[in-house]
Amino acid sequence: MTSPLDNPTSFGFHNMMDILRHPVQTLRRWFHWEVEEEGLFRLDGNTNEYLPITGYKAIVRSSKTVAGISIGDSPVLHVAPSSYQIISNSQFEDIIADYENIGCTYIKHGEFSNGRQLWCQLESNELAPWLVGGVDQGKTKVTLVTSHNGTLALKMLLMMERVFCANQLPMISRSRDNGFIIKHTKSADSRICDARKQIKAIGELSRLAVESFQQLNATPIAVHENEQFFADLFGFKKAIRYSRVNGVDVPSPEPVYSGKALNTLSMLENAYSHELQRELGNTAWRLLNAVTYYVDHSPHIRESRREKGYHMTGTGAMTKYRAYQLLMTKAQSNGHSHNWQPSGIIQ
Repeated sequence: MTSPLDNPTSFGFHNMMDILRHPVQTLRRWFHWEVEEEGLFRLDGNTNEYLPITGYKAIVRSSKTVAGISIGDSPVLHVAPSSYQIISNSQFEDIIADYENIGCTYIKHGEFSNGRQLWCQLESNELAPWLVGGVDQGKTKVTLVTSHNGTLALKMLLMMERVFCANQLPMISRSRDNGFIIKHTKSADSRICDARKQIKAIGELSRLAVESFQQLNATPIAVHENEQFFADLFGFKKAIRYSRVNGVDVPSPEPVYSGKALNTLSMLENAYSHELQRELGNTAWRLLNAVTYYVDHSPHIRESRREKGYHMTGTGAMTKYRAYQLLMTKAQSNGHSHNWQPSGIIQ
């Protein structure tokens, strides 16, 4: 879906600049700081003067006071081409308000990488809770995301959350007709109309996701297959490894995993054996929950990585979704899912 930011003239460049200079004020501010543009300069070695760099600009935290909070220095969030148009925090908060206006309930919000990515999570009564196998409870949530460094478009993500351990699986849709990219430059009425359509589309995607979870739950996978699945997921390969013994490099007698791979595989096995997964049986569904638990909660993942969005928008989120895709391929191809019965939605 093409964003109007890709073609500023299509909605009026001067109108857009006015919006950016005077953002719409919302009833509640979730982010007590703003972003602004600054010029870039380079030091001329001959004249010892700072000269402007043409064609680029810096996106920085505003040094102005916002909501009574004084912001000190202005760290650079992004260096972008001059044509790049920022989406202000106030505009993002207006989008959040749109979803609250159609009945969504605010849960929590946050930022990653020192404000380079922003997110807000909500629930909706139109998104039903669900069960897998008749006992494993889940919730459907929506997460609104945007960025100030070009890494994320302003969009909505569907998050499937297992209640018992708060594991979250992002269901990534590339469908253009679902309209999960949000056009922040539309009028408030148009945005709210779009929000209703998006919640409806999210609801259908959620229903299909739960159907697939039921299929995973009906797919038995022997415990001895776990290690190979985890290894394939993370791209671990066995090879002849060398260790230093009495000053001599000694090869391993057979191909083995690296020390780093063995540590990761051990933590994944711990996640699989965790008390929160034990009641799930030896199934593809349990394997998926082992991966989501590892990404979301394992101490093996440094908190500094999660603070940068590893588990929600980064490589951890992609790992969770890749595990889901691999396990669905297995469930659909090996004939084990013959006992699967739709549907897991709680009516």
